[in-house]
Amino acid sequence: MSQDTSPATPRVPRDFYADLMRASQASRAGFLAERERWLRGVPVEGREELLFEFEMLLRAVERYLNLNTVVDARDQPLVTRDFREELADVRDAMDRAIRVARHLQDPDSDQKMVFRKYVETQLADDRVRRALIEEQLDQETPPESLFVLREAFDALKNLLDHLLKLPAANLGLFQDVGKLSLREIVLNRYFRPFRPLEFRVEYDRLRSVRLLDTLSTLQEEQRAAFTTAFLGLFRLLHYLAYVDAEEQPPFSRRVRVLLALVRSEANALASWMHAELSPKAGSKSLQAATLRAARDIARETERVAREVLVNLDRDADAPLRAASAFTSVLRTQVVVLVEALAPNGGLADGVFDELMSPQEGALRLRKDLWVYAQLCRAAESHLRAEDVPAAERALDSLKGFLGYFHDGSYQLLRYGDYDAFDRFTSLLVELPWPPEGPGIRARLGEDLRRFIQTLESTFHAVSRRTLLQGRGFDRQDAEALRDRFLSAPAR
Repeated sequence: MSQDTSPATPRVPRDFYADLMRASQASRAGFLAERERWLRGVPVEGREELLFEFEMLLRAVERYLNLNTVVDARDQPLVTRDFREELADVRDAMDRAIRVARHLQDPDSDQKMVFRKYVETQLADDRVRRALIEEQLDQETPPESLFVLREAFDALKNLLDHLLKLPAANLGLFQDVGKLSLREIVLNRYFRPFRPLEFRVEYDRLRSVRLLDTLSTLQEEQRAAFTTAFLGLFRLLHYLAYVDAEEQPPFSRRVRVLLALVRSEANALASWMHAELSPKAGSKSLQAATLRAARDIARETERVAREVLVNLDRDADAPLRAASAFTSVLRTQVVVLVEALAPNGGLADGVFDELMSPQEGALRLRKDLWVYAQLCRAAESHLRAEDVPAAERALDSLKGFLGYFHDGSYQLLRYGDYDAFDRFTSLLVELPWPPEGPGIRARLGEDLRRFIQTLESTFHAVSRRTLLQGRGFDRQDAEALRDRFLSAPAR
């Protein structure tokens, strides 16, 4: 679907998706903002993906220890059932969570916390020891919070190792392990796992150009509702990516825990789409499409649980068959909803790969980065020449472009790029308007010059991506986009 990129109705630039995500976390906004700042400073490759995996495992453990998620509970009375298999699954998920947490910990601060823990065990003075314990449990920083949870999981894993040596694990034991695990997870200050339909700016992004363009044409309430649905669908697909299709049976035990999480949240998403999305969808045809999508997700989730997940103990290929079935229905519903929103978008049924084309995203990002730099360069040039009216027109064009950029290409940036772009956007939005005084204009000119360097380096990094090799830069198309913003009427 093509998008009208004309900025005829300029608006204050903002990240609609970040606003939507933060609205779902209002009660914990301060903690999450501090955690986001911490994550940006973690010197580990793929840090946001590690954080996603860690929180996914926390959520999966919490759901798996809920009896409602034990899919074959009807096979025998719960009071006579042996839960050792389920506890072994949980033990494996906890072991992986511990290893991921270690990757996220800064080695120096981690060693200090380990040493402090050792000192605590050696102190004879109970007052000092108590003070150290309270200091640790206060979780004043994300690293301390992560360390506390890692230590708790280490203890629970050790406990499970001994419990699994028992001849049987009854219902009461299973539930007690669940209570202890749940307490450690939900009381954690910075790493309490996301709830269904609660999203994180660190790793929940829509990266389809066509989908982003389609959503940007919707009214605010309708857009928020459909964006939530798509974020929920892609969150589930993200979970399923951890069921490795290349892995040979027997699969890791934690895969069973992840599939239980997928089942639980797929049902939650289907219920939300039926009760919340459909009434806000808009036209009757859109309402019908959302109801069908909700019904298909719920029906297929129940089928997979009934026919595949119950055989996890007996069929070595069951995990992969379940993941494949879940993936198929979720991808289909993504395409169905996009086609319902944009009937003439040119997508055939089931063409998920076309919708998610990384090459199309890279091409769009490269073009928009070039236009962004050109608009910044025009504003900086007029400011340096002290041509105030021309500078104000150029800055007005730039602010109009930011709304378009945040709706699309900003979502295609890599997480490590966000900080520089966010700082410049904040500067431009908070600037007194129009910028008055030679001092303010000179500082703005310098900020523009530095950000142009950031845009150019990002542009070149995108251009070097393997998937763009042999794809020349369409300068004529980029200039046409630039000129539409430069020729926009002044506000």
